[in-house]
Amino acid sequence: MKLIIVRHAAAIERTADVPEELRYLTSEGRSFARKTARTMLKNGIEPSLILSSPLVRAVQTADILAETLSYIGSVVVTGELAPGFDRAAFLRILDTYRQVDELLLVGHEPDLGSVVSELLFLRERYSFKKGTAVNLKCDDCFTAPATFKWLAAGKKLITSRDEVFSR
Repeated sequence: MKLIIVRHAAAIERTADVPEELRYLTSEGRSFARKTARTMLKNGIEPSLILSSPLVRAVQTADILAETLSYIGSVVVTGELAPGFDRAAFLRILDTYRQVDELLLVGHEPDLGSVVSELLFLRERYSFKKGTAVNLKCDDCFTAPATFKWLAAGKKLITSRDEVFSR
Protein backbone atom coordinates (compact mmCIF):
# COMPACT_ATOMS: atom_id res chain seq x y z
CA MET A 1 0.00 0.00 0.00
CA LYS A 2 1.14 3.53 -0.76
CA LEU A 3 0.58 5.68 2.29
CA ILE A 4 0.70 9.48 2.23
CA ILE A 5 0.53 11.14 5.64
CA VAL A 6 -0.11 14.89 5.73
CA ARG A 7 -0.15 17.36 8.60
CA HIS A 8 -2.79 20.05 8.18
CA ALA A 9 -1.51 23.40 6.93
CA ALA A 10 -1.09 26.53 9.07
CA ALA A 11 -4.25 27.66 10.83
CA ILE A 12 -5.28 30.74 12.76
CA GLU A 13 -3.87 31.05 16.26
CA ARG A 14 -5.77 29.76 19.25
CA THR A 15 -8.09 32.34 20.80
CA ALA A 16 -10.85 32.37 23.37
CA ASP A 17 -13.29 33.26 20.57
CA VAL A 18 -12.59 30.30 18.26
CA PRO A 19 -12.87 26.76 19.65
CA GLU A 20 -9.94 24.46 18.85
CA GLU A 21 -11.98 22.28 16.50
CA LEU A 22 -13.07 25.34 14.45
CA ARG A 23 -9.64 26.85 13.81
CA TYR A 24 -9.35 27.36 10.06
CA LEU A 25 -6.49 27.71 7.60
CA THR A 26 -4.75 31.03 7.08
CA SER A 27 -4.29 32.28 3.51
CA GLU A 28 -0.60 31.35 3.84
CA GLY A 29 -1.61 27.86 5.00
CA ARG A 30 -3.95 27.40 2.03
CA SER A 31 -1.24 28.57 -0.37
CA PHE A 32 1.37 26.24 1.16
CA ALA A 33 -1.06 23.29 1.02
CA ARG A 34 -1.61 23.93 -2.70
CA LYS A 35 2.16 24.01 -3.32
CA THR A 36 2.61 20.76 -1.41
CA ALA A 37 -0.26 19.19 -3.36
CA ARG A 38 1.26 20.26 -6.70
CA THR A 39 4.58 18.71 -5.64
CA MET A 40 2.73 15.52 -4.73
CA LEU A 41 0.94 15.54 -8.10
CA LYS A 42 4.24 15.96 -9.99
CA ASN A 43 5.50 12.89 -8.13
CA GLY A 44 2.67 10.58 -9.11
CA ILE A 45 0.30 10.76 -6.16
CA GLU A 46 -3.18 9.57 -7.14
CA PRO A 47 -4.96 8.61 -3.91
CA SER A 48 -7.61 5.94 -3.98
CA LEU A 49 -8.98 7.37 -0.74
CA ILE A 50 -8.48 10.54 1.32
CA LEU A 51 -9.28 10.40 5.03
CA SER A 52 -9.29 13.48 7.27
CA SER A 53 -9.55 14.42 10.89
CA PRO A 54 -12.89 16.15 11.62
CA LEU A 55 -11.21 19.38 12.74
CA VAL A 56 -11.83 22.23 10.28
CA ARG A 57 -8.17 22.89 9.48
CA ALA A 58 -7.59 19.25 8.55
CA VAL A 59 -10.74 19.04 6.41
CA GLN A 60 -9.75 22.24 4.60
CA THR A 61 -6.28 20.84 3.94
CA ALA A 62 -7.78 17.56 2.68
CA ASP A 63 -10.14 19.49 0.37
CA ILE A 64 -7.24 21.47 -1.11
CA LEU A 65 -5.29 18.26 -1.68
CA ALA A 66 -8.31 16.56 -3.25
CA GLU A 67 -8.94 19.45 -5.62
CA THR A 68 -5.30 19.85 -6.66
CA LEU A 69 -4.77 16.11 -7.10
CA SER A 70 -8.01 15.82 -9.14
CA TYR A 71 -9.19 13.23 -6.64
CA ILE A 72 -12.37 11.47 -7.67
CA GLY A 73 -14.59 10.82 -4.68
CA SER A 74 -15.38 12.46 -1.40
CA VAL A 75 -12.97 13.19 1.41
CA VAL A 76 -13.97 10.86 4.24
CA VAL A 77 -13.93 12.51 7.66
CA THR A 78 -13.15 10.14 10.51
CA GLY A 79 -12.80 10.63 14.24
CA GLU A 80 -9.93 8.13 14.14
CA LEU A 81 -7.68 10.94 12.83
CA ALA A 82 -8.75 13.50 15.45
CA PRO A 83 -6.17 14.56 18.06
CA GLY A 84 -5.25 11.46 20.03
CA PHE A 85 -4.65 9.43 16.84
CA ASP A 86 -2.24 6.60 17.61
CA ARG A 87 -0.93 3.31 16.26
CA ALA A 88 -4.08 1.45 17.34
CA ALA A 89 -6.28 3.93 15.43
CA PHE A 90 -3.93 3.66 12.45
CA LEU A 91 -4.21 -0.13 12.46
CA ARG A 92 -8.03 0.11 12.64
CA ILE A 93 -7.96 2.39 9.59
CA LEU A 94 -5.68 -0.04 7.74
CA ASP A 95 -7.94 -2.94 8.65
CA THR A 96 -11.02 -1.07 7.44
CA TYR A 97 -9.42 0.07 4.18
CA ARG A 98 -7.05 -2.82 3.48
CA GLN A 99 -8.13 -3.01 -0.20
CA VAL A 100 -7.08 0.61 -0.90
CA ASP A 101 -3.94 0.93 -3.04
CA GLU A 102 -3.03 4.53 -2.19
CA LEU A 103 -4.29 5.99 1.09
CA LEU A 104 -3.88 9.65 2.04
CA LEU A 105 -4.38 10.65 5.70
CA VAL A 106 -4.67 14.23 7.00
CA GLY A 107 -4.28 14.87 10.71
CA HIS A 108 -2.38 16.52 13.53
CA GLU A 109 0.86 16.63 15.49
CA PRO A 110 2.22 15.13 17.62
CA ASP A 111 0.11 12.12 16.65
CA LEU A 112 1.16 11.77 13.01
CA GLY A 113 4.83 12.09 13.87
CA SER A 114 4.55 9.34 16.45
CA VAL A 115 2.84 6.98 14.01
CA VAL A 116 5.36 7.71 11.23
CA SER A 117 8.20 7.13 13.70
CA GLU A 118 6.72 3.76 14.65
CA LEU A 119 6.12 2.78 11.02
CA LEU A 120 9.72 3.56 10.09
CA PHE A 121 11.17 2.15 13.33
CA LEU A 122 12.85 5.49 14.11
CA ARG A 123 14.66 5.91 17.42
CA GLU A 124 13.32 9.41 17.98
CA ARG A 125 9.85 10.77 17.29
CA TYR A 126 9.53 12.61 14.00
CA SER A 127 7.89 16.05 14.10
CA PHE A 128 5.84 17.10 11.06
CA LYS A 129 5.94 20.69 9.91
CA LYS A 130 2.54 22.16 9.00
CA GLY A 131 1.40 21.38 5.48
CA THR A 132 4.01 18.70 4.76
CA ALA A 133 3.41 15.23 3.35
CA VAL A 134 5.38 12.01 3.83
CA ASN A 135 5.07 9.24 1.25
CA LEU A 136 5.64 5.72 2.57
CA LYS A 137 5.41 2.25 1.05
CA CYS A 138 3.88 -0.16 3.50
CA ASP A 139 3.88 -3.80 2.40
CA ASP A 140 2.78 -5.07 5.81
CA CYS A 141 2.20 -2.17 8.19
CA PHE A 142 1.12 -4.60 10.89
CA THR A 143 4.50 -6.26 11.33
CA ALA A 144 7.25 -4.86 9.06
CA PRO A 145 8.78 -1.40 8.80
CA ALA A 146 7.50 0.93 6.08
CA THR A 147 9.81 2.30 3.39
CA PHE A 148 10.33 6.05 3.14
CA LYS A 149 9.83 7.40 -0.40
CA TRP A 150 9.86 11.20 -0.02
CA LEU A 151 8.70 14.26 1.88
CA ALA A 152 6.92 17.15 0.15
CA ALA A 153 7.01 20.58 1.80
CA GLY A 154 5.55 23.20 -0.49
CA LYS A 155 7.59 23.18 -3.71
CA LYS A 156 10.41 21.20 -2.07
CA LEU A 157 10.75 17.43 -2.46
CA ILE A 158 13.21 15.56 -0.25
CA THR A 159 14.01 11.97 -1.19
CA SER A 160 16.80 11.37 1.32
CA ARG A 161 15.59 9.57 4.43
CA ASP A 162 18.66 10.81 6.30
CA GLU A 163 17.95 14.43 5.40
CA VAL A 164 14.38 14.17 6.69
CA PHE A 165 14.90 12.14 9.84
CA SER A 166 18.43 13.04 10.99
CA ARG A 167 17.56 16.41 12.48
